[in-house]
Amino acid sequence: MKVKQPELPTNFPQRLKQIRLSRGWSQGQLGKKLGVDLQRISKYERGTSSPPIGMVVKIASTLEVSLDYLLRNEADLAVNKIKNPQLLKKIEEIENLPEKDQETLTILLDAFIKKRKFEALATEV
Repeated sequence: MKVKQPELPTNFPQRLKQIRLSRGWSQGQLGKKLGVDLQRISKYERGTSSPPIGMVVKIASTLEVSLDYLLRNEADLAVNKIKNPQLLKKIEEIENLPEKDQETLTILLDAFIKKRKFEALATEV
């Protein structure tokens, strides 16, 4: 008995491309890591072909994201909101730091943002 391939979310091609780009990888580089050719990655990203579930698992592992992160249909994921791939990569690196370091960076970011807001208000006057 053949198991039917589950349908991937309609945003899978875009999500795959965004995550790949956030890693700074070309389609060829991702293909090499997955053991497939560049054309296959291109088809996945264009949505003209869907990877089998085993390949989806391998893609998630290679990109170091969870299957949930790769497949869920949420419009408000950080990867969709943060357009700067370098900034997204830094945020992903911060998530791997100890909690204390994350708290320190949050305090620094808050201070920087407040300073910029204050400067913007000061120049309006």
